[in-house]
Parts: sequence; structure tokens; C-alpha cells
Amino acid sequence: MYVYSVKKGDTTATVAKMHFIREQELRQINGLTSSKLTPGLNLIIPGKPSTLVHHTVGAGESLTSIARQYDVTVAAVAGTNGLSDHAKLEMGQILFVPVPMKTKREIEVNGYLIPSGTSADRSTVATSGQLTYATIFSYHANFKGDLIPLSANDALSALDQHGVLPLLSVTNYDGTAFSPDLAHTIIHSSDLSTKLFESIEKSLEKETYRGVNIDFEHLQPDDRSAYNAFIRKLADRMHQKGYSVSIALGPKTKNEPNAAWMGAFDYETLGSLVDFIMLMTYEWGWVGGPPMAIAPLNQVRAVLEYAISVIPREKILMGIPTYGYDWDIPDTKNNLATGISPLGAQNLAIDNEATIRFDIMSASPMFRYRVGDQEHEVWYEDAKSILAKFHLVYDMQLRGISFWVLGQPFPQLYDLVTETFHVKK
Repeated sequence: MYVYSVKKGDTTATVAKMHFIREQELRQINGLTSSKLTPGLNLIIPGKPSTLVHHTVGAGESLTSIARQYDVTVAAVAGTNGLSDHAKLEMGQILFVPVPMKTKREIEVNGYLIPSGTSADRSTVATSGQLTYATIFSYHANFKGDLIPLSANDALSALDQHGVLPLLSVTNYDGTAFSPDLAHTIIHSSDLSTKLFESIEKSLEKETYRGVNIDFEHLQPDDRSAYNAFIRKLADRMHQKGYSVSIALGPKTKNEPNAAWMGAFDYETLGSLVDFIMLMTYEWGWVGGPPMAIAPLNQVRAVLEYAISVIPREKILMGIPTYGYDWDIPDTKNNLATGISPLGAQNLAIDNEATIRFDIMSASPMFRYRVGDQEHEVWYEDAKSILAKFHLVYDMQLRGISFWVLGQPFPQLYDLVTETFHVKK
């Protein structure tokens, strides 16, 4: 399975004929409802499993020499990068090369699931591909040390049916935002911490969860030691009961104990205490920020390089976003982006005949379109950006990947997972 970047004039019929596959198969695997395409759209083509290797063109290199170096065809290299088979390359030009995999790694896959409390949760689980865990998001802690429960019976039943281990997510979300005061109050009080641990245990036992995932965010830097102690006590208690303990951690590239937002999170200590970590390598582009890639490959790599220097790599699940954002242009401080699924972004680009540009540094697709007088800019994830991130799992020998969030229409994603990895059950 490899990527083909659509050129001007391509249709599903011509692309299918070019790659000797049935047009209906091409449409189905890419979530296409018509023959219409748009330049820059990245499609997956059935074939041998491959990952995308980042290659910087050196002096005198050509498509032919690069293809020979990686033992792939010129057409595969050209097609993945939206080039003709005879394109001339420039020194320093960056290409993504589809390199066939000789063997597939076994990894763990987690997906965060926000339950609706209805039978729709069964459909979400059924269409989420191969998973090791699903983390039910989220049980809110309160100032009394209690957990505010969720209605997740349908989701839990479906996970059991599909052999997926459910994890219980506990957050310091107060109903409006992640509350640093709430987290501070709990982790500095032995009584409240103990009560919260008891509340977690009761929920784990009652709902057949297999472990707890702590996602405390926006902690104050001064809470660093207290949070370490809190996680240590929780891990000791849960491990005695046979439950796994994991945490969600925001991204950073160095240890800065006094830094706002992330200073409280001691990667090295926390990594030594828990069974595994969901590293939130996304939200560079966010709803209140300027238009940019959600999970830029260069930034994700920088975070992982720091993380594996202080945390055992076999404990790290790399976070992968399953969504994008649509911004009004020009962007202002008061202009909040609108969330969009990868399938929604793909259809939007096709319907508006927008040319999609694949930003090389971030390895992410983006496009602009106009509705009346209002211009929009969309950044999202697609098959090419995902395969480029999957290569990091191989390159850095990570434990696996963690999706935020399940339920977003992304037709190529789960085929890419099963084609690229063996998913541990």
C-alpha cells in the first residue's frame, strides 16, 4: 500500500487504470463517492506495505538513482511526490520515498473514545479498526475527590465484543476547562488523593476497566514534585490490584521545570513510574491559534527525540490526530477555527476544486477555498502525513500509537494501520 498524489486531469478511472486496480476498489479504500478528484489529493493504492522515508536530494541525484537506492520504482517515487517520471530534481529538495517493509512490527494501538451514551458508540467501536486499548474519555475528578461517572455501557460492551481492553481516563476537567486549581488541590491533599484513588478503584471494578489513564493538564510548575508523588502512590496502589497505569503527557523538547503549562511534567520520573505514556504530539495548530499543521512532522520528531532520551521507548505511544481545522482568513485573535474530519476536508477540497499543497517541513496537507467573500484555510491529516508519522514508530522503535480521537471519518487510516503494523491484542 503506497501513496499517489493526484495530478491535474486525473480521475478515479485514470488513476485506477494507471495502477492496475479496479476503480471501485480505489474509491472504496479512499472514501470517494464520485470520479472527481483535485490536484494534490493523496490517495492510497493497494499493494505491498510501505512506510514513507524522508529523503533530501543530494548532488547529482535523480529519481532513477533514488529509486534504485531504496529498491522501488521511479513511478512510485514520482507518484508519491506529485512529480512526472522524468522530473528534474534540485539539490536540497525533500522527497518522501515509499519504502517496502520486509517485516511488520507488532505495536500497541490506543484510541480515545468520547462516549455518547447511546448505541452509536457500538458503531464507533466497530469502525475503528484494530485496537489494543480504547481509553474512555473522561471521568472528571472534583474537589471532593469523587469521580463524575460517564454513561459508557454501549461502548464498553462493544469493546469487549471486539477484544479491546478499556482504560478509564481521569481528568482535572471542571466542565469548562482543565483546572490547574482542581489538580493542585487534589495532589496536595493526602485525604483527597486517597479518596480519588478509592473512587477510581470502584469505577474500575464496577465497569470492568483494565487500567487507568491520568490526563491532568495545565498544572502549575510548582506542582511538579507533588504530581510525581501522586502518580507514584496511584501506580503502587493500582499495580497491587493488577491494573495498568498510564498517563497522557503534552509535548516538549527539553526539561524546563519552571515553564508554564509543561514545567510540572517530569518526563523522566513519570516515565519510570507508569506502564506506558500517551504522548500528545498534536495541537500545534489549534482552535484558538493561527492556521498551521496540527501535528507537524518536524515538531513531532523533535518531541520524540527528547522523550526517548529520558523515557524508555518501549513505554511511548505516539499521539496521532484524526482531525483538522478550518480557519477564516485573515485569522484574528477572536476567530476560532472549526474542527473538520479528514474525510470532510477531502470532500471540501474536491467540491471547491481547491488545489491541495503538501507542506514539506510539516509533512501535512493544506488548502484554501472561498465561500462568497470569505476565504478559508484548512490543515488536516491524510494518508501521506500519517504514513510519514508511522515511519517514526519504526525509526524510534516506539511501543505504538494513540489516536485522538475515535469516531472521526478517516477512510484510509485503519487500512494503513493494519497494512503497516501487527496490532497487539
